[in-house]
Parts: sequence; structure tokens; C-alpha cells
Amino acid sequence: MTGLWLSLGIVTLLLGGGCKPGVPVADVGPKPPAARGTLTGTVRGPEGTSAVGGRTVEILNTETGEKHTTTTSGTGGFTFQLPAGKYRLELPLKDGETIAKRPGIIDLGRGDIDSHVEFVLATVRVNRSRGPAYRVDNGLGSPIA
Repeated sequence: MTGLWLSLGIVTLLLGGGCKPGVPVADVGPKPPAARGTLTGTVRGPEGTSAVGGRTVEILNTETGEKHTTTTSGTGGFTFQLPAGKYRLELPLKDGETIAKRPGIIDLGRGDIDSHVEFVLATVRVNRSRGPAYRVDNGLGSPIA
């Protein structure tokens, strides 16, 4: 009977020992790319109703200073994939334009999709007073006394 138990013990040790390698497994394959976030938004015209296509949007990483640019589509939309970080968006203006609404600093995390970014353009209005113009000289360049 002891021979039987001894044989079973040796078989158990051989089978149990073959399942556990003595060396830890190391992953030496290529690492997956770092997760990125997606930044989407729109550029709209006055009153926020009309889409503005073909405009350049500048994206600046406030921590590293790295700058990216993209162009809006015909619907005024833009999409950009970026690494995680804090970003400021700028929209170069043309003559007679101002920005009525702009996004603040965007904190984009890995895998985030930030689609609440919106620029709204407005036209610059020059206020001219409609009151009477008063002369401060006598017409010959001398001040009126």
C-alpha cells in the first residue's frame, strides 16, 4: 500500500510542477499607442446661426507649448485627436471681425471627447456720435478764446 501512495505522490508532483514555470512571463511586444482625447467643435457666424467653413483653428497645449492647427469643414465643424493635457483654442480673425463667444481652457483627458467647443463670430461696429461737431479753433489754427 505504501508503494501505491508513493507512486501517486510522485505523479502528483510531476504533473503539478509542470504547470507552473519558474520564470515570470514578460511582455516584450510593442506597446499600444498612448490613449488620446478627441476635441470637436464648431465656428459660427453672427448670432451663432451660420456655419463658417474654411477657417483655421489653432490649438495650443498650455503645458508644453506645442501648437496644432486644423481647418473647419463646410459645416463649420472641426475635429482633432490630441494627447491628454490642457489646451487653449484660438481663431485668427479677419478684418471687421470680433469673437462674441470663445471656449476657455480645455482639460482633455485620455479617451475624453470634448464636443462643447464653440466659437461665435460677430462683426465690428463702429460707434460714431450723431451730435453736433464743435470747433475748438477759429479756423486758422488758433484756439478760440
